[in-house]
Amino acid sequence: MGRESPPGSSSRDWLTARQRRLEQDHTRYRTLEARWSWIRLLAFAAGVAAVALLRHNLPLAAAVGIVGLVGFAAAVLRHAGWQDNRAFTERALTIVAESLDASTQRDHPVRAWQRPEDPAGTSVALPTVLEPGPAWSLTDQERDDLDLYGPPVGIFGLLNRTSTDLGACRLRDILDSPCLSGEHIQQRQQAVGWLSEHNEQRLRMMATLVLLRAGSRHVDKLVHLLHKTDRPSRSVLSAGIRLWSVFSGLLVIHAVSRVVAGDYEWARVLVAVLALNSLVLFVRRHVSSRLRASVSPWADLAPTLRHFLAIAEHAQQELPGETPLSVLKEHFHDVVAHGRIPSLCAWLEWAGLHGMVRSILNVTVFLDLHVAEAVLARVVPNRDTLLHGLSAMAELEALCSLACVSAEQPVACYPQPMTDTGLVIIDGRHPLILERDATANSVHLTTDKRTWVITGPNAAGKSTFLRMVGVNVLLAQTGAAVPAREMTWSPVRLMTDVRIRDNLARHESYFLSEVRRLRRMVLDSDDSTPVLGLIDEPFRGTNSQERTAAGIALLEHLTASKHLFLIATHEEMLAQAAAATASAENYHFQEHLHEHGITFDYRLRPGPAGTRTALRILEQEGYPKPLLDRARRLMPPD
Repeated sequence: MGRESPPGSSSRDWLTARQRRLEQDHTRYRTLEARWSWIRLLAFAAGVAAVALLRHNLPLAAAVGIVGLVGFAAAVLRHAGWQDNRAFTERALTIVAESLDASTQRDHPVRAWQRPEDPAGTSVALPTVLEPGPAWSLTDQERDDLDLYGPPVGIFGLLNRTSTDLGACRLRDILDSPCLSGEHIQQRQQAVGWLSEHNEQRLRMMATLVLLRAGSRHVDKLVHLLHKTDRPSRSVLSAGIRLWSVFSGLLVIHAVSRVVAGDYEWARVLVAVLALNSLVLFVRRHVSSRLRASVSPWADLAPTLRHFLAIAEHAQQELPGETPLSVLKEHFHDVVAHGRIPSLCAWLEWAGLHGMVRSILNVTVFLDLHVAEAVLARVVPNRDTLLHGLSAMAELEALCSLACVSAEQPVACYPQPMTDTGLVIIDGRHPLILERDATANSVHLTTDKRTWVITGPNAAGKSTFLRMVGVNVLLAQTGAAVPAREMTWSPVRLMTDVRIRDNLARHESYFLSEVRRLRRMVLDSDDSTPVLGLIDEPFRGTNSQERTAAGIALLEHLTASKHLFLIATHEEMLAQAAAATASAENYHFQEHLHEHGITFDYRLRPGPAGTRTALRILEQEGYPKPLLDRARRLMPPD
């Protein structure tokens, strides 16, 4: 039996209460920020005024100036603290508002619903930090049938709460390749479960991740540079130039001070040193250009690195020391303790210098050489630490996304994997349909009853039922909670034939496209992992006689395997064939015809469909009586 998560209504209550507290905090922080901004200004002005008034008493003026400087510095720190609190509260309010929005509507996503693509022309490959286990890659057919990336929301849009492209791509990979190992699924369930139960910790981490929302392009650039940046081999000449730069800098400072003091003989020394340094720069211009080219792309990444460090610090504090999340915690700890990000950012500030200042520092102390050496000395040895930290960040974003939706479902459970082939969902709903609009249904496939044939009229719920089962199985194999009262299943390879379209680019007709999709299930010879096949109206692209014959043959072939199948159809002959097959069962959806129209209750019932209402609907819609009488005569007897 699956472990039930906290009800979604409790999550909404918590979010609503937290939003009120955050709004109150935001008002208070904004007031304090403004107050300390004025205090900072007044402290500076008072200090300057006091020094000016006491300028005739230098000792007293100096003492007052020091006191004023200390007061000004303290005011600056307090102002910065309240500013940080206000900014963090704004980010937390963003996360809370998105969660509240997602839990009450399905007409638009809180984040992007489109399938994210890896950045063109860059390498964003990241090391694996959590072992994903064996997986089954979905095809475009399954992604389309299950509305993974369909507008206006789609399953990805429902789940997506990521702030960076790295996190979105990691969530995409988890969805596109559902896990086939019960052990690995349960490990991810533990991680998602902890995050869904610890709302405050999840909120704080996600609020910190918002720092990178506007800089996702720079995160991709950071990953790319970490992969490609290498440290050139050191030479004795470069070491000598760096040693000379220290002496040269001190000599230039001394010469300038002597010239200012009136000893103009030192001007010759100054000119000689600068001329020599200029000659060295000219001779070594190719080396300098190469070093500058390797470091200059890093110059605008200091803010991104600082945000990444803040995320790592928060995650290191918030994540538990147990569950698979402890692995992420260790990688974040390594980033904080060994990533050397603060000193790297300090050197990148120097790398961002331009114009006359940079030229003077180059000719004086060979700035570019020192910056390049310092940046590369901090990047290259710590490459793996930073890449693993970025991978842990992407994994955390994906897990938080799964946890948010798991916590927000009004009724949800964490499915329990089992070893025997089977699928049991009790009162399952489609997650893209709000609970108030959804009708819960159940499915029970076992080794004895592996196939259900589902009949009923159009719009009664057959296709939605197939998608509900497929999406819940997919969510189960990502480690998320599913919108059901209970679920047990054996991890399966999902294959679907629910929504078929012709493909003119591949010269495929509607029927040929369908035949090729079904062939995967017919020719599958892998017995190591069971298949869950979802088929809606098999062979619907051909005439009725061939459709019936091919459908019955398909049913007999599929039921002879050890796999699981749900087949929706209008064909009575297919339902009769299922009734005669020991491993198959019939179920149906039913319509209700009233004086004012037709309605559906969307409830799955045992047995084949037994009602014929098509002619009654034609009659209700005013078709001519001769046409209806002729149709009734042509109907086969019951």
